[in-house]
Amino acid sequence: MKTTQAILAGLIYRAKRGAITGSHPKFNCVSPAHDWQPSWYVGDVWICDQTGNIDPGSNVSPVPIRRDAIGILIGRMTV
Repeated sequence: MKTTQAILAGLIYRAKRGAITGSHPKFNCVSPAHDWQPSWYVGDVWICDQTGNIDPGSNVSPVPIRRDAIGILIGRMTV
């Protein structure tokens, strides 16, 4: 049985293919807007840098992204 990586809100994950948007290369991470269910292939994330600063070009609402574009866990968002 294949298992899927847990994708949880409040954590920061590196994007597998680098920057998500064309605004600035430092925004190469994502933070899920909510906990993902194991069966989800697409979910909403905030595009951010490795310290959790949200990309000003997409800070109005989270954006959809495929599960296979999310890489390793690198940190936790700070409030």
